[in-house]
Formats: sequence, structure tokens, C-alpha cells
Amino acid sequence: MKLQRHYSLKFVFFVPMIVSLVLASLVMKSHYDVIDRGISTEYERLNESLTRSIKILAALDYSFTNYYQTDGVLLLDHNNQIINGLCHVWPIDSLLRARGKSDVMTAVDIDYRLVGDASICDPSSPLFQRASKQVSLAPVLSFLHDLDDYLLGIHYFDTEGYVFSSPDTLVKDVTKEYLASLKSRPYWKQTARNRDRVTVSGPINSLLLGKTVMSMTVPVHLDDEFQGVISLNVDIDVLLDKGTSLSSEIRIVNRELDDVPSNAIRIKEVDFEGVVANHVFFYDLDVKKELSFFFEIEKYTLLVIFLTYIFLVLVLFYVNINMERSHFKELADKDAMTGLLNRRGLEAFLARTMHDKMFALAIFDIDDFKLVNDTYGHDVGDNVICYMADQLELNTRNHDAAARFGGEEFIVYIQGNDKQQLMKALERVKQAICEDSQKVVNNGFTVSGGVEIASPSSSINFDVLIKSADEKLYQAKTSGKNKLVY
Repeated sequence: MKLQRHYSLKFVFFVPMIVSLVLASLVMKSHYDVIDRGISTEYERLNESLTRSIKILAALDYSFTNYYQTDGVLLLDHNNQIINGLCHVWPIDSLLRARGKSDVMTAVDIDYRLVGDASICDPSSPLFQRASKQVSLAPVLSFLHDLDDYLLGIHYFDTEGYVFSSPDTLVKDVTKEYLASLKSRPYWKQTARNRDRVTVSGPINSLLLGKTVMSMTVPVHLDDEFQGVISLNVDIDVLLDKGTSLSSEIRIVNRELDDVPSNAIRIKEVDFEGVVANHVFFYDLDVKKELSFFFEIEKYTLLVIFLTYIFLVLVLFYVNINMERSHFKELADKDAMTGLLNRRGLEAFLARTMHDKMFALAIFDIDDFKLVNDTYGHDVGDNVICYMADQLELNTRNHDAAARFGGEEFIVYIQGNDKQQLMKALERVKQAICEDSQKVVNNGFTVSGGVEIASPSSSINFDVLIKSADEKLYQAKTSGKNKLVY
């Protein structure tokens, strides 16, 4: 069998590359899993935030529906002023305490404002009486709008055209025209239709606030009569501000207003019980950012993979060099035609072998080989030599040796326990060669041999043994051929 001389250059470069690509793929899969978990974590956070906001609206709706004050005393304890034709009402002391509570308790900053028709400032007007029934709940707006940093403010819009708001800055600049147009606005109509449900609208860019705002509204009813709308404004940029190290952005879109972009992945419906919304969250995949983030995070891992690739290439080059060295060493020790040991190879074998048993050194020669060459040609002659080599390899053991010194002359070294065993083994080898020789040449051929049998000794001279075996081969040739002389 032909020994593989070395790996090809394609193998040297591409196999390490495949290994490196597999490792890089595993790193990319791990990175993707980290991003996927980060998105899931963000969705859980957003879900919790919106759930909390919905609960705030539900609590306010319940409070406005069931806990109106029955007199107008509280409004008398407030500042009021008519500005641009609208009545503005706000607390006299912004640091209010519940009645009967200790002064030692921490004060709560109360920040709200009522804005409506100028008649609200008149204690005898119907609007004053109506607003007075609700003003006791205005501080609650102030308490709740500070619960989370993404809550811009909470408002109550009444059907009579006035508004409670916390913080008060959101309504300081409200105009008559704005209040007059409330009932015609889409979110008012949608909220009024969705009784006992939260309506989500937006997000829109608020010119007044300079922010992107999403509104969550709920209608207020008293004795089945629609009273107004509670609105909670959410700062979308703050809400979506990532708590994880994601490179791209998580966004929300109202599908009634905009299409979901083509690069959106992990699309998640805004779906809560009792909420009317046509919104989805999605991960706004930015390939450039993701690649930059990937290489930044995994740069050391990728460096290790690259160094692994270089290392594997160098290892294969080293293996190639050793295979080349072994190949040329084998060429130097073996006969090129038959693959048997040559003279140099046999000498090396004999030098490293322990001759601790009786052994035989036999020289085989093909009888009348010149006649075979002359009759059938050199191609058949070469086939005869190769056949001879194959038979010697098949009929000797692994720890024995067969060699070709050139031409049709072969040398066999075998070990045994006694002389009879060695002679029997060599006769078997000769018989095997001759029996099937007709496979390579018509009528077959015979071989002759000279054999020298020696006992273990510390002073073995193989040159002398080979010369003696060669003389016995000559005797076999001159005494009839087709025999072994011992």
C-alpha cells in the first residue's frame, strides 16, 4: 500500500478553517442567546411597568367613581386665579399633610393644578360645586405620578371642560381652544366607547413637552353617566430605556398609525386583560450595531479562535514535515519497485534486532530470469519480481524481514527455535513462490536459494553470513536449480 506522503495544502489550511468556523459559530450562537435573553428580560420589565400603570389607572377610576367629596370646602383652601380667561386652582401649601398625622412624618410634595372655565373660581357656580366633589382626589394624582420615572403626568379631563393635572406644569399653558376641542379628539371618543377598559393611544411626538408620549386612558362613570377621562402619560424614551446591554433598540409602534419595519424581530403584542391597544413591541435590529457590538464583546474569544487556527495550521505543517521526513527515510531504506527493504534497510533492521534466537539468513534467486526477460519482455520480468516480493511478505512474519538487493536476488531473515523449524519455514516459502508462479508467467518459474543458519551470539558478522549464503546459492544453481542448499 502506498504511504501517504503528506497532507495537501488545501487540507492544511481548510481543515483548521472549518474547525475555527465551527467554534466561531458556537460563539455567535452563544452571543445570540445572550441577546435573546436580554430582549426577553426587557419585555418582562416593560410588561411589569405597563401592568403597574394599568393598576394605577384602575385605582384612580375606582377612586373618582366612588369617593367624591360632598361639599366644596376644599376648593376654598386653594389658590385660584383667572389667567387668559381660564380659572387656575392650585394648593395653597405644596407640602400638605393628612389631617391628624404627626408633624414628625415626612412631608409629601403635592403638585397639581385644576384649569377650566372662569366660573370655577366663583364659589357659587355649579362648576365650582362639581369640581369641589373631585378635588380631594387631586393629591392622589400627585402621589402616583412620581411612582415611576417614565410617568410624565396624570390628568383628569371632565366632560364639563376642566382638567386636573399633576404635575401642574403640564396644564399651566392650556388654552380655551384646547379645552373646547377635547371632546372631538380621537382618544376621547375611543376612551368613551371602551367603558371599563383601558385605551392605549399614541405614541406621538409632543411639541409641548418635547418628548415622545403614549397615553393610557380610562373613562370615569358615575351612576352609569360618563363623567370624564383619566389619562396617564408615559415617556416612551424613558420606558424603553434599556436595562440590559443590548446594542439595538426596543421600540413600540401603533399599527393603526405605522407599519412594523422589515428589520423588526421578536415582535410582541401589547396584550393585557381589559386593555384596548393595537401596539407591538419589537427589537429594531441594526446589523451594523450588532456586528460592532459582537466584535467588541467577543474580541478576545475571536482572537483565541484565530490563534487556534494558526496553531492548527502550524501543527499540520509540522506533521507534514515529519511525514515527508518519514517518507524519504522509507525511500532510502526500501526498494522502489517492490517496497521490500534494500541493502541499507536490511542493515538497519539487522542492527536494531535482538538476535536472541536461532535464525536463518537465506538468499533466493529466480531461476533462468534472463530467459523470462528475453522471452516475455521486461514488463513481465518486472511482474515476476513484484510477485516474488509479495510472496515473501505474505509468507514471513512481522518480526522477520525480506529484502531485495537488486536484480532477481532476494534475502530473507527469519528466527526460530531450532534448525529443523527454520528449514521447514524456508521450504514453505519456496513452495509458495513456485506454486502460483504461473499466474505471472506461462508455465511458472522456480527459485533456488542458499541458506546460512546461525545460533545466538554476541559476535555475529552478517557480511560473512551473507557471503556464505551466496556461496550456497551458487551451489544450488550449479547442481540443478530449484532447491535450497543449507
